[in-house]
Order: sequence, then C-alpha cells, then structure tokens
Amino acid sequence: MMNESTIQGRSLSSHTKNDQTLLLLLRKVQEALVLMPDFTLGCKVILDALVEQFDAENCSVMLKDPDSSTLSVRVARGKKDRMYARSPIPSEVNHGIRFESGKGIAGLVMKEGHAVCVDNVMEEPRFLRRNELDSQVTSLVCYPVREGGEVIGVLNVSHSRRGAFSEIDHLAFLFISHLIEAVLTASRLFQTIDGKGVSTSQRFVVPYPADILSSSYPNVERGKGMPPEKRIFFSASDKMKQIQEVVDKVANTDVTVLFQGESGVGKEVVALFLFANSSRRDKPFVKVNCAALPQELIESELFGYEKGAFTGAYRQKPGKFELAHQGTIFLDEISEISLPLQAKLLRVLQDKEFCRLGGNSDRKVDVRVLAATNKNLEDAVRKGQFREDLYYRLNVVSIRIPPLRERREEIPILIDYFLNSFSRKYDRKERPFSSQGMKVLLQHSWPGNVRELENTVQRYVVLGDERAILDGSLSATGHGSPEEINEEEPEVWPTLREVQRKALIEAESVLIREALQRSNWERKKAARILSISYKALLYKMKACNISTPL
Repeated sequence: MMNESTIQGRSLSSHTKNDQTLLLLLRKVQEALVLMPDFTLGCKVILDALVEQFDAENCSVMLKDPDSSTLSVRVARGKKDRMYARSPIPSEVNHGIRFESGKGIAGLVMKEGHAVCVDNVMEEPRFLRRNELDSQVTSLVCYPVREGGEVIGVLNVSHSRRGAFSEIDHLAFLFISHLIEAVLTASRLFQTIDGKGVSTSQRFVVPYPADILSSSYPNVERGKGMPPEKRIFFSASDKMKQIQEVVDKVANTDVTVLFQGESGVGKEVVALFLFANSSRRDKPFVKVNCAALPQELIESELFGYEKGAFTGAYRQKPGKFELAHQGTIFLDEISEISLPLQAKLLRVLQDKEFCRLGGNSDRKVDVRVLAATNKNLEDAVRKGQFREDLYYRLNVVSIRIPPLRERREEIPILIDYFLNSFSRKYDRKERPFSSQGMKVLLQHSWPGNVRELENTVQRYVVLGDERAILDGSLSATGHGSPEEINEEEPEVWPTLREVQRKALIEAESVLIREALQRSNWERKKAARILSISYKALLYKMKACNISTPL
C-alpha cells in the first residue's frame, strides 16, 4: 500500500485546490473506463482529464518492454494536445524516449515500485533528459502502474509551477494509476489470450473466419451539444480503422467529404465523428435529410426565403446553410435533390454564396459540406439523374462505409453498447443474450445493418423475451434458430463491463484505504479528503469490505 511516506522527493502539501478537484476528475475518467477497453484511447481520455483538471503541462504513460525491460512512452498528452503515440508507436517517438530500469526518475519508479515527486527537475540529478526538457516544465510526479502486483509502467505528470501537487492531487494520481491498470487489463482481454489472437466472435464459436479484435471499443469524441449516442464511433474492424485513419487526416481541413454506403451502416455517425474532431467542432452541426423533404420545399429549407416569397411566407426565414455558418452542414441522401436545385447547390460549393428564395442579393456563407448517399452516384451521373460537375465537387474525399456483414467482428461490441444503452433508457435490468442467441445474431446477414441490429436489441430489452426476437425476423433469413445450434456450450468469458466494474471497485478500494490511512482512520476527515459525504464513505467502506482496525 502506498502512503505519504513512500512518495519520495518532498513532503506533500495540504489541500491547495478546491475539494471538488478529485470528484470532477473521477467523473471524467470513469466514463473512459465504461466506454473504452482500447489502451491508447482510454489513456488518451484519462490524460486529457489530468491536463485539464490539474493544468498540467504534459502527461504520459510509459510501459515496460517485455523483451528488454526498458520503459518507453506509449501515450502522451499535453496542453498542445500532442499525442506522441498511437498504436504502433511511431519510430520518431520510440527512439530516444526510453529508460532502463533504475535509470532516470521513471526507471527508478519502475525498479523500486514507489512514487517520486520532484519540485524542480532542473535541480534533480536523477533527471536524465534535462537538455531536451520543455521550458515550461518545473515539477514532476511519477507513479508506478501495476498489473498483477508487478510494476509494468509509469504515469508521469509535469507542471510549470514549483511544488504544484497537493495531497489531494497525489490521491488522484494513485487512483489514476490503478485505472490505467484497469484499461490495460480490459485491452489485453480483448486482444490476446496466451499469445494467440482471439476475436470477440470466437467467444461464441462462430463458424466463420473473423479478424482479431483490435484493442478498440466505442471511441467517444466530444462535439458541442451532441448526445452521447451520437458521439460513438466503432472501429473494431480493419475496414473501419482505415476509415478512421482517413477521417483523422481530413478532419481539420475544409474539404468536402462524400460518405457512401447502404442504409443503416452509420454514415451520419462517421460524419459526426469527423465533425467532433474538426476545428469547427464548437460551431453548429446542421443535418438535412434531403429524402425526407418534398422537392418543392428543399430549396427554401436549404437557402431560406424572404418575406412574401410565396403564399404563407409572412416573415423571412434563414435556411440551413445560414444556420450552419462557420460550422458544418450534413446533407444526407444528397442523391434525392432535383437537377435544378443541384445547380444552386453547386454554386454554394464553388462560390460560397447563395440567394434566399424571393431575395435579390447574394449572401456569403462559410460552411463545410459533408454529404451522404446510399445510391451509386456514378450510375446516376451516367443516367443523367445527377450533375457530373456537382458529383466531382462533392467527391473530393470519398469514404465508403462497409455493411455490417463485412465487419462482423463489431457485432458483439455493438450489441454490448445497445444493451447497456436501452437498459438504462427503459430502466430495465441488463440481460445479455445467451450464447445460443448470440450465435444467431452473429450469423445473421443484417440487411438493415447497424440500424437493424439496434432495433433488434431494443425490442429484446423492451420485450425481455429472447426467443420472440430470434424466432421471428432473424430465423427467417435462413441462418437458423437457437434450437438448431446444438454445439457444446463454449467457455464464457467475463463481459467487458464486468471486467471494468471489478477493476473500478478495486481501484476505489485502494483510494479509500489510502485516504483512511492518511487521516489516521478518522472517517469524517477521510470523507473530506475524498470530497464525498460521510454517509457515502460508510456505504463505500461496506461495499469494499473495509472495516476500521481495532
């Protein structure tokens, strides 16, 4: 157990920050655990929370190389929002940022297994990379990251102020180091078993080849005003990972992007992910479903109208392009726009200006255009149903979203997400599908793609009857019903949520015990340290089986 005396370098100061610091941080990082068993993405969210909450200059997670026993940076974040490593680690990062056990502060922490706090790194002889140090860095804290009791990594947090970290901060860092262990555990579970890649689908012994499930899960990105379910971007398959790489490259540009794919594959979700990662993420995101509007209303909806433009136009109304000024407009089912209106849309793309219906003056607009269609626009161009010049204006970057049947390894992850989401929405106990039922779901062709899967899980949560779901529309596709699958029941792994819940409880238990020790087991004082009520502490002590020593 780590206590105050084991943190080398200086004695900890008393509370110097608001008592809500720890509570706010925990809320942020717990969301990362619930949503991501991807080690890199999970650490990214955790480190971003540390940078924001503690005004840290840089934060990083280093892991031990099993072959050489040296430490190397795996993920790093800072005020400049730098990410030194995704997976795999770029060579320009991997070379140089590496420490042997016992050498340097990070190496010392890995070797001896206790935290080290340095008030001024320029006066610290154990600090090895002084000549490459960011001029903004003064104080530094390093915490060991353990797995199964063994130190396998180091959490580093630096600050521009001397002696920046308080007792509350060190409790937070201790807790965070255990949460990083939880993210790593979840990531390993869904990546590798005994050195062999095992896909999530193989948990249910499905008779089709599937790629190894990469260390990924719903990746949450923030977009102003977006509900949580619209922030999700699933990338468990190689095809979706390739899409994510393209999105990452074009997100901070203003190029027009055309999303193509069958209905229900998630074109809007990917568009929202792109928007949430763009420089316009704090500006409006305006969606227009061109197929849902009558042709005679689309023009006024897109470009607005002036008072008296037509019967019933008693006042002027701005269109969607004006509402999306400085932001992003998403034109869904772009192929449904008529040829005359396509010419006006082309003008907006070319000249960034338009005229309201019934108006006489042009209006300038600064807007990024994202478009989507489930039709083959090249065929539409050949048939004269879509303007060729508009097609090339829209098709600057084209992203095809594959149907769900081409990325089956994502099905268990999507099911897990929808089960949790709808169970909370309808206040129902979360009841996973049986192994037999999951086999049927994994073998289904899903012509309606993710939307069909979402609706299926929603019906299951509402009705609470798995057989009613599986014996209906799914078994009618020729993939069999549950009673037709009589294979021996395979070993069932713990669910991702079970792993995360257990890890979170263990980390919380460590934090509570640490606070109690620092307060000499004065529970009211410990509650103040943890920024929770006295009753909440008693409840958590009971839940974690912690009793006051005699």
